[in-house]
Amino acid sequence: MVTAVLGLGLWAGREVAPLPQLEWLTQDARFWVRAKLGEVAPTGAVVVLGIDELTLSRDGIGKWPFQRSVHGEVLGYMGKAPAERPAVVAWDILFVDIDYEPAMDAALAAPLPGLGFPVVFGAQVDPVAAGVLSEGRVPAEWGPTRPLAKVEGALATLPDQRGGLLPLSGLLKTARFGFLTADAGSDGKVRQIPLVVRVGDEVFPSLVLETLLAYWGAGPEAVTIMPGEAVTVRTAAGVQRIPIDGAGLYHLNYRYELKSTVALAGEDGGTARLRLSEAFPEGVEPVSYAGYLFRQMNRFLMEEDLPPPPVAGKIVLVGQIAAGLTDIGPSPLAGQSAKVMVHVNALENVLRGDYLRRWPLWPVLAAMLGGGLLGAWFLDRQGLRVYSVVTTGVVIVLVLATQVLLTRGNLMVPVALPLLGFFAQQAFVVTRKIREEQAQRDRIRKMFGSYVSPELVRRMVEAGDEPQLGGHEEEITAFFSDIQSFSSFSEVLTPSDLGELLNEYLGAMTDELQRHGGALDKYIGDAIVAMFGAPVAMADHARAACEAAALMQGCQARLREKWKAEGDRWPPLVHAMRTRIGLNSGRVVVGNMGSRHRFNYTMMGDPVNLAARMESGAKSFGVYTLVTEATVLAAREKGTTCVFRELDRIVVKGRSQPVAIFELTGLADDLSEDAKECLRLFAEGRAHYLRQEWDAAIAAFTAAAEHEPNQPGRDAGVENNPSLVMAGRCRVLRATPPAANWDGVYRMTTK
Repeated sequence: MVTAVLGLGLWAGREVAPLPQLEWLTQDARFWVRAKLGEVAPTGAVVVLGIDELTLSRDGIGKWPFQRSVHGEVLGYMGKAPAERPAVVAWDILFVDIDYEPAMDAALAAPLPGLGFPVVFGAQVDPVAAGVLSEGRVPAEWGPTRPLAKVEGALATLPDQRGGLLPLSGLLKTARFGFLTADAGSDGKVRQIPLVVRVGDEVFPSLVLETLLAYWGAGPEAVTIMPGEAVTVRTAAGVQRIPIDGAGLYHLNYRYELKSTVALAGEDGGTARLRLSEAFPEGVEPVSYAGYLFRQMNRFLMEEDLPPPPVAGKIVLVGQIAAGLTDIGPSPLAGQSAKVMVHVNALENVLRGDYLRRWPLWPVLAAMLGGGLLGAWFLDRQGLRVYSVVTTGVVIVLVLATQVLLTRGNLMVPVALPLLGFFAQQAFVVTRKIREEQAQRDRIRKMFGSYVSPELVRRMVEAGDEPQLGGHEEEITAFFSDIQSFSSFSEVLTPSDLGELLNEYLGAMTDELQRHGGALDKYIGDAIVAMFGAPVAMADHARAACEAAALMQGCQARLREKWKAEGDRWPPLVHAMRTRIGLNSGRVVVGNMGSRHRFNYTMMGDPVNLAARMESGAKSFGVYTLVTEATVLAAREKGTTCVFRELDRIVVKGRSQPVAIFELTGLADDLSEDAKECLRLFAEGRAHYLRQEWDAAIAAFTAAAEHEPNQPGRDAGVENNPSLVMAGRCRVLRATPPAANWDGVYRMTTK
C-alpha cells in the first residue's frame, strides 16, 4: 500500500517543482559523461558564422548591433563565386523591426534575389502581435514560405501561439522565414525546440525545419506533420522522419558545445584574418563573422590570393557567440553557451539521424519500486548485509544502465524520480523493520517451543501469530506420502542401515516439500504428513502442492539412481523404492491440538481423510501420485505446470459421495511424446468405458498400455499401471455387464 501511494504521488507530482529540475540534473550529467567518453563526429555540413569578441572589437566591426547594410554586404560576398556558395544561410538573429534608416534595411534585402542560394530569416512568436499572422494564411507576395498544410491527427494538440512577428517585408519577398522559438526551462537551459509552430489554424516551420527544407530542396507540400509521432519530409534522397511530441516539440540529443570563443589573427600589418577554433568538435567549423567579411574583401576587392572560407555547399548558421551578448546562456554541457548551438545540435541530429528517444516514466518508476520491494524481501529473509548489497546494486545497475542506454542507444530513461521513490521507500522499509525486530524479539520469548519442526516455528514467528490451543478453519491442500511395501525393507536391512536409508530419504523429500511452501505435520515411520496453506496462508496452495509432489517423485528417482550407483551397498529392493503420494484440497480445521502442556500443529477434517485415501488408493490404479478433482481445479486456476490424467470417479471406503480422481503424470516440460500419446489413448478408452463400449475401451486401454511411462517387468518396483487396470476392469464388465442405471462410479472396497 505504501509503495502504491508513493508511486502514485510521484507520478502525480512529476511536473511540480523541484521534481523536473532533479530530472534535468540527471539528464545533463549523462550528456556530460557521454561527451567525456567520446563524442560522435558531426556531419561537417553545418558551419557557424559567429559574432564573436573580436568581431565586436576595434580590429573588427565594432559595437553590436551592426548596421544592416553590413549583413547585406556579407550575404553579397557569399553569392559572388558560384563554386563557393553555401547550400543555405540561416540567421539566428531577428530582423523584425523597422530600422531608423530604411536605406540600410533595403541594403540588407538588396542582394537576396541574385544570391543563388536560399536564405532563412528568423521569426518570433508573439501572442499579442497586432495583425501579424492573425488573419490566417500568409499572402503569396510574402515570399516562398507557406504554411504546412498536411497535419495528420488532432491539430489542437499543437499549442496555438496566436500570433507572430515576421522579418521585414523587404526580406520576405525573396527569403524564407522560420520561427526561432526555443523556450528554456526554469534553469535557463534549452532542451527542446518546436519543430513546427501553430498560429491559429495554420502551422509554420521552425528555423531548423525551414533550413532543412531549403537544404533538401523540399517545399511545404513535402511535409507531413503527425503530432506525437514525427514530422516527415519527402526528399530526393528518401523520406526523412523527425520525431516530435504531441506539442510539436523536438527533444535535442545534445552533443556539441562551443568551449571557447573564436579568435581573429592579425596578418600583414594587422589586417584581421580568419582563424578556426579548435574548441568545436571536429566537423563543426565556427567562422568569425568579421574574419569572413575581411577575407572576402581582401579576395575580391584587393585581389589577394587567399583560400575561400569553408562554407561552400554547407548550412551556414549566423548567430551570436560572444560573451556578454543577449543570445548567451547555460546549456546541458556548459555553464555559458551560445544559443546558436541549440540549432547546431538540432541540425546535426537530423542530418545524422541521431535522434534522442525518451522512455516513459511509469515503467521505470514501477520497476524501481518493485526492486525496492525485492530489497525489503531480502531485508526480511536474508538480513541487513544482503539487503545492503542488493539495494546498492539496484541503484548502481539503474545508473549504469541509463548511462549505457544513452551512450549506446540514444535512449533517455528517467532516473531522478525513480531513485527518489526508491530511497523514500527504503527509508520507510528500514524504519519499519527496526520496529518489527524489536517487537519480534518480544514475541519469540513467548513462542511455544514444543513443535518438532524448526521450520514450523520459523513460519509461526514470521506470521506473527501467538500460539494458542485450538484451531481455525483454513483452505489447504493435505499431503500424504508412503513408501511402497516399506515393511519388506526391514526384512532385508539391518536397523542401522534402515535408519540411514530412511533419514536420507526423508531428508531429501522434506527439503523438496518445504522448498515449495509445504509445512511438515509429522512423520509416521516412513510416511510424511504435510500441509500447504497453513500455518501461513497460501493463495496457490494446490498448485504448490502438486508441483512439489511432481518434483519429489523426481527427487526419489534421483535417489534410486544414486543408490544403484553405490553398487552392493544397498540390495535391489532399495534400488526399486517407490513412493505413493495422495493430495486433496478443501476447508479443514488447522491449529494446535493436544493439551495445555504439549500440543502439535496439525490438520483435521474430511478433506484430510480423503487425502489419506488418495495415497492408499493409488496402488489400486497403478499410479504413484493420486489427487482429487478439487486439487486439480484449484491448481489449474493458479496456472500450474503439472499435467493430470483423469482416471475414474470413485467412492472410497468410509464415504458415500463419489469423487473424481486424477493421476499427477508430471510436469508439462518433462512429458515425453510417448507419455502424451498414452494420455490421448487413455482418454479415448475412458470415453468408450463411460458409454459401456467395452471392446473399444479395451482396445484403447491396451494400446495406451504400450506407451505407459511405468511398465511392469521393465521398471523396477512397478507392479501395474492405469491402462492395464482399466483394461482388466473392462473385461470384467464385459463378462458381467453393470446394471441399467450404472453411473460409471467405481466403489472401492478397501482403504
